[in-house]
Amino acid sequence: MSRAPGLGARLAAASPPARVNMVVSFILQMLRDELGLEEGEIHPRSRFEALGVDSKRALEFKELLEDELGCALRTTLLFDYPTPESMGTHVVRVAFGGEADAPAGAAPTEQAGAAEASPAGEATESAEERLRKKLSQYNI
Repeated sequence: MSRAPGLGARLAAASPPARVNMVVSFILQMLRDELGLEEGEIHPRSRFEALGVDSKRALEFKELLEDELGCALRTTLLFDYPTPESMGTHVVRVAFGGEADAPAGAAPTEQAGAAEASPAGEATESAEERLRKKLSQYNI
């Protein structure tokens, strides 16, 4: 059962800057509902790991967002974007084709441009970042 029916339609009708705020608010509400937290106990920059979100909950959370938005998201979504704020920006970018600005601290694999394709860009990526990029190609 969906917690916010019509989220995708509401986002489509909203301005690009408003979309990120709407998704972040949705994520925060889902976390409060799932974890039994009060509004003041969670912040857009709270880390999912610190809130006790485990791997199983992370996958369930990702699947709910996919259902709400009608788009495919990475299996590692909560680990690549460890806060509601960074995840909201990424999700809007995926769902609406790059209209949101990249958040501070976003995973380098999500930044568009020549850095991904150039040898110089690859040299600055850590082994973990390169592995995440490779694994993101598979929908597991």
